[in-house]
Amino acid sequence: MPVNRNALIRYRTIDKCLQNRRRKWTIENLMDACSDALYEYEGIDKPISLRTIRMDLNAMRSDKLGYNAPIIVIDKKYYTYEDPDYAITDIPLTTQDLGVLQEISQLLRQFKGFSHFNEMNEMLYKLEDKIYSEHHDQHAVIDFEKNEQLTGIDWLDPLHKAIINKQTLKLTYQSFKARQAADIVLYPYLLKEYRNRWFLLAMNRKGKEIAIFALDRIQAIALLPEEPYRLHRSFHPQLYFKDIVGITRNIGDSPIEITF
Repeated sequence: MPVNRNALIRYRTIDKCLQNRRRKWTIENLMDACSDALYEYEGIDKPISLRTIRMDLNAMRSDKLGYNAPIIVIDKKYYTYEDPDYAITDIPLTTQDLGVLQEISQLLRQFKGFSHFNEMNEMLYKLEDKIYSEHHDQHAVIDFEKNEQLTGIDWLDPLHKAIINKQTLKLTYQSFKARQAADIVLYPYLLKEYRNRWFLLAMNRKGKEIAIFALDRIQAIALLPEEPYRLHRSFHPQLYFKDIVGITRNIGDSPIEITF
């Protein structure tokens, strides 16, 4: 059953809401969450209808998408998962899914000899390991570095789009040392992963130097279409991290030769 991108965003949003058992979710809450997600990821400023959410819940409950989600209603009002550990991302792959993934894996392997595709090796290993573990009903045989408690990952897509489209942003951001969050207007340039955390490199409207913002400290993002986007004349992503390990580069520092 083909599913469009907007529907997938709604399914993932509903799934994320129902996994959060610290809050009681009415169907109106789910409608608002899906509307916010579609606006954030697709720029669709249109409320989700009650009928659409009811159809989404029924689709997730059924086997049409392979979810068979154990969605229940408590007190005839609040929606949740009967199984607290359920998530649509943990659904086993079907035989057809495995077949498609195997074809993709074989196709990708044909490009491994090209230098442009060298960075695909780890992704290909992950894909093949997933196929093997699903097909043989075994645990994965390669354990890649991961952080199951990673937060802020939802900001990757809107930040990526803002960088590509050269859009000025307003972040509601609370640094590790700050007592409360503050709004910051900035111009985004680069997303960087380091030790399973994601960071945004940008220039603050009030400053002239590159600043680093941890995605897991971001509370909200808003586009500022009326605010002109500014480039940092001396920032070159391919050179910025050339002489350092990590994410922080001290202003004015230059490489030093050390003899052991």
